[in-house]
Amino acid sequence: MAKLNDISWLVLIFLTGFILIRCGSDSSAEDYTKYKEYQVTRGTFVSTVMANGVVVPIDRIEIKSKASGLIEELQVEVGGHVKAGDLIARLDQRDELAAVGQAQADYDIAQAELANAKRAYERKEQLFTENLVSEEEHDQIELNLAVAKGKLIQTRTILERAQERLRESVVRSPIDGIILQKYVEQGQIIASGVSNVSGGTPIVDIADMSRVYIEAGIDEIDIGRIKVDQEGTVVAEAYPSVTFKGKIVRIAPEARVEQNVTLFDIILEVDNPDGRLKSGMNSTVEITLERKPDVVLVPTMMLLPTVEKNKWLVRVKEGAGYELREVEIGVSNFREAEVLSGLKEGDIVAVEMQSRLKESNDRLEERIRSSRSFGTSNRSNR
Repeated sequence: MAKLNDISWLVLIFLTGFILIRCGSDSSAEDYTKYKEYQVTRGTFVSTVMANGVVVPIDRIEIKSKASGLIEELQVEVGGHVKAGDLIARLDQRDELAAVGQAQADYDIAQAELANAKRAYERKEQLFTENLVSEEEHDQIELNLAVAKGKLIQTRTILERAQERLRESVVRSPIDGIILQKYVEQGQIIASGVSNVSGGTPIVDIADMSRVYIEAGIDEIDIGRIKVDQEGTVVAEAYPSVTFKGKIVRIAPEARVEQNVTLFDIILEVDNPDGRLKSGMNSTVEITLERKPDVVLVPTMMLLPTVEKNKWLVRVKEGAGYELREVEIGVSNFREAEVLSGLKEGDIVAVEMQSRLKESNDRLEERIRSSRSFGTSNRSNR
């Protein structure tokens, strides 16, 4: 019986509270509505789009050797700086040096043979003009001279090729840059990059990091407002307090889909003179889509929609109360909007912060919690 009395007591409190709340909401609606006020200001409207990006070297070169062989000298390490012409690696040159020596000797012999053939031809030519040698003998001496000339050309070509192979056994940097990757060590045998079907053995990767690319994916909703030469800012996760300036140099003509979102890749070129931006670093890219200085601005949350395009209602403070006023809006974003007409700098606008229904529900829930607490206390006193 005591339990039944407790339940009846709770039901009675609930019904009484509901009636009081309902009556109170009908009699003083404005008492339950709260507003947050903002002042209309004048400033610069900026519309931006943000995306995640990654640092990519502009010119990354994979260095291979045209020659095959054993690496006898390797003077670079990852992170080291090199200049164009600096030594990267030197291969075992014994075979190349021997080939150059043999080719040089053959070329020297060919030069001597040609000189001898020329002298013989000059003597025979004089005798031929005096009819002291036959025509057949004259033809033979001409042939000997031609053969000597051909041999000289042949040996010179062989010598040049041997010298080139000797030069190819020394690998030098083609650019100023930094060593990004190192694939081999001293004492390792590598394959030629031109004569091997596998493409040869890479030695190092080099890139000039004084300028870098930032690759970022822009949502298809915003890509129509992105243009080449637009400026943007980059903040690397490694340097959250440092802002790098960049400019868009390329926009992908084809989209890619990532987690069901259609993105278009853009490339920003960023100066990196101190080398702080490193290959593969994650970053945040912010592109300025539009900038309008000296305009009247109002928070977007203040705008109440109407049926007309670009026409909105704003609650403006007048005396002790507020009035709804129609305003015309220009450019806008999620934070603020440009006011073309209807408001001026210094006006006070307001937004409703809590609805009457929500506050009534909160009051009801509080009374129910209080009644439950009261009933429990009664039972414990019995």
